[in-house]
Amino acid sequence: MKIKSLVLRNYRNYETLDIELSPGLNIFIGDNAQGKSNVLESIFVLALTKSYMNVKEQNLIKDGCNYSLVKSTVDFGNMENTFEVAFTNCTKKIKINKNEVKKFNEYISRIKVLIFSPYNVNFVKDGPNVRRKSVNIVISQLYDDYVKLLQSYNVLLKKRNQFLKSVRYIDDVNRFYFNNLNDRFCNLAVEIILKRNEFVFSINKYLSGIYKEIMGFDNLTFNYANNVYENDFNILLNKFKKKLDSIFDREKMYGMTLIGPHRDDFSFLLDGKDLSIYGSQGQIRAAILALKLSEVFLFKEKHGDYPILLLDDIFSELDVEKRN
Repeated sequence: MKIKSLVLRNYRNYETLDIELSPGLNIFIGDNAQGKSNVLESIFVLALTKSYMNVKEQNLIKDGCNYSLVKSTVDFGNMENTFEVAFTNCTKKIKINKNEVKKFNEYISRIKVLIFSPYNVNFVKDGPNVRRKSVNIVISQLYDDYVKLLQSYNVLLKKRNQFLKSVRYIDDVNRFYFNNLNDRFCNLAVEIILKRNEFVFSINKYLSGIYKEIMGFDNLTFNYANNVYENDFNILLNKFKKKLDSIFDREKMYGMTLIGPHRDDFSFLLDGKDLSIYGSQGQIRAAILALKLSEVFLFKEKHGDYPILLLDDIFSELDVEKRN
């Protein structure tokens, strides 16, 4: 998979930009605030229709303009396709070969992209929601059905929370509707957990060795912390249902779902110690870089082709030997 060309119109600081890219390594060099990171971000936006930074889509539109466009020709080896994402202040349109694509989940798995940037350091130091979002973005590109699973899960999660709030002060609750809702909720939760388990297991086949090449020592692992540990669907489903049933009164008191994929977390463990607590900035940066490179090999393993890899300011916090 190779990006042959990139066209930007009214994107961030660019009024117009047309680039022809080489099939191998492309390096952008320039002073601070010239827009190097914006070019990389635009490729991510092209693939996933949103920025990897926590910004509104309207912020991608150049000041004083009413629309923004990112367009590219992508070479898949046996064919070429043109992709484009266009924003206005209130709309977003995505197209493949000039044909509009209505469903988000039918678009995002086409161009596979991974990014390492200074923003990624937040992956370790920020809250679990940042880590879940980052992992979800990667898994969504690995498994075509993952986005649908998340969307369906979030719909049922909202309904479940609404029910729990509505019966918050009711002692004798009619649970017929809730049990039916809960069954569907649990099935989706287990499917998501199993996909995440598979992802983490696959990442750890590569992670320690890559980290050793960068830092000189290994024993780095990527950990998925969920509330029910199991890899068999039926056993996990049974355990998850029992766990939810045991905390029903507490969930009713709080008016929300207290366990599930929406509350799970991820972490780096170096020699069994949490890197967010014991790691230096250099160790954290190298761990995230090793994770991204592990994902590159995992994409190749799953899909037979390498993804587009975007590296923004990778050398900060690393000494000369590690940079080399």
